[in-house]
Amino acid sequence: MRDCGTFAPMLGSRPGELAPDEEARLRAHLADCEACQARLADLLATDGMVADALQRAAARRDFASFADEVMARIPAGAWTGRDAAATRVFGSLRAFFRRHKVVAVASALAPALAAALLYLFVERSGPAASVDAGEPGVEVMSETLAPVVLDTSDGPVILVGDSDGT
Repeated sequence: MRDCGTFAPMLGSRPGELAPDEEARLRAHLADCEACQARLADLLATDGMVADALQRAAARRDFASFADEVMARIPAGAWTGRDAAATRVFGSLRAFFRRHKVVAVASALAPALAAALLYLFVERSGPAASVDAGEPGVEVMSETLAPVVLDTSDGPVILVGDSDGT
């Protein structure tokens, strides 16, 4: 028949590969076309021979050590239970810090050094540092009141009263 070129590629399809309408058209074509029936018989015979040959080859092979051979090919760190992406990231970071030890030490000490410097800066620029340097922390000015600054253990205290002492 003239439609053999259309249906010949469909002859080797597996169940479920063809749409239902294609499968119905192929069955209708096979019912009328002896050439395609012969091609289908050849394909089925070839599939059967290949399957038998593969079965015989598999039967000759000893699969007793198959699992051991597969496990030997898997790297030792692959069975840690971690996510593969996380393992790659942490592994690459470890390798980087092994190669660049100075950077690793500096990055570990940098936060501690920054905290120490911040502590020293706050201590030196706080209210006690201003009083020690002779600079008042708070400037109080009044025309009618006289401020008195007392240094205590808790810090400076400003007393504001009248100039006549009341």
